[in-house]
Amino acid sequence: MRSRRGKFLVFLAVVGAAFVAWRFVLTSGADSGIEGLRVRGLPTNPVELDQWYKAVPADENLATPILAAGAAYRQPRDTTNTPYVGRLEVPAFPIDPALVAGWKTYLDDSSAVFDALATARALTASRYPVNFKLGSKATFPPHTDLQHLVQFLAVAALTHAESHQPREATRDLRDMLLVARSLESNPYIISQWVRMGMLQTAANAATTSLPRAGADDADWKSLQTEFARAASVNGVFNGIVGDAAIQGSFFHCSPSAFAVPLSWGGTTPIGKATAMLYIGSGLRAVDGRFYFDRITEILDAAQSPFPEGLHEANEMVERVRKEMARPLRGMKILSCGPLLGLAKSVEKAAMTQAALRAAVAGCAVERHRLAHGNRLPASLDELVPAFLDAVPLDPYDGNPLRYRARDDTYVVYSVGADLVDDGGETPQIGKTARATYDIAFRVTDRRK
Repeated sequence: MRSRRGKFLVFLAVVGAAFVAWRFVLTSGADSGIEGLRVRGLPTNPVELDQWYKAVPADENLATPILAAGAAYRQPRDTTNTPYVGRLEVPAFPIDPALVAGWKTYLDDSSAVFDALATARALTASRYPVNFKLGSKATFPPHTDLQHLVQFLAVAALTHAESHQPREATRDLRDMLLVARSLESNPYIISQWVRMGMLQTAANAATTSLPRAGADDADWKSLQTEFARAASVNGVFNGIVGDAAIQGSFFHCSPSAFAVPLSWGGTTPIGKATAMLYIGSGLRAVDGRFYFDRITEILDAAQSPFPEGLHEANEMVERVRKEMARPLRGMKILSCGPLLGLAKSVEKAAMTQAALRAAVAGCAVERHRLAHGNRLPASLDELVPAFLDAVPLDPYDGNPLRYRARDDTYVVYSVGADLVDDGGETPQIGKTARATYDIAFRVTDRRK
């Protein structure tokens, strides 16, 4: 009897020692990724993130008047005939005066928006009232309100262009970029997605409004400067930093805190037991190490110039997909999904860069046209150095942006993620879908 008991105890001791050794191997170096972020001066948890997202004095905070402008916005009475809001394609010039009259009513209903934005134009630094110390429970900026505001300003630019008010149209376009600017430093990846969508809307709105307005060189130059400034900001990096601090905190928090956001029973005994098993077995450490190693790679990709950054992000995606193809995702249960989303953000950043760089070059084309008796340049090289320091590069293949001109219409474009040159063709509302598209700044309709 004693012999059996002794053998059993020896067996338990061997199993226990094996488990300790196995767990030690699994968890060895688990914190190296976190330490790597700290070496870079980046936050590793929600409390540090809240400090990293710089505070701005109330009277200097761009977010405050932007929020006031969003609150002053009123929905249009008729969305079916309101472009950008109702997704109606912009009508060709000249537009039916009845439509323009309806858009003016829309602007009048939200006239307080312009008053709030007048205050915003003197400000640059921004912090939205978000308490990141709450981690996954922190609130978001009012993204929908901000998107409505940008759509409203796109209609305002078109309305002022049709009314032959180039200064007002230019102001509206710059205000669109100002709303996007208010989100630049926000460390939510979703905020950066919203910001990049706003920038692409502003680039598109410039092609459909300002050429009709009779804008002069000063108008185009000011807009060119703002597009170039927006292109110089790496907002997606801030969003990835925020995701690493919030999502990454799950890999080193308490079992109770770990269970709640994952909906594993919250604070119930089953939820806690599941979380403790996942943590105690060392699987969370394995998952966390993989997450932070990949975060380091994607931060590097986000800071690399295009197209190198895209290639680095794609390589990271392949590593994640290989793990996902293994049994039980190679014990990377929590990390893989969020990592793929962050990699997609680098692709979104490339798309936005393509739109902004095309817009910068497009503004330069317009300035050349004004300076040369309405003649368009034969190539983008003709714009250097008078209107461009250099021809912007396509973020997807590293070549100079493409350009095609005919009569008084032209297109500056990137080949896009598919790397297929479609001659500057872009998706259009109500038109038959194509297999591939480009990212373009296209001017086809101007005031004669």
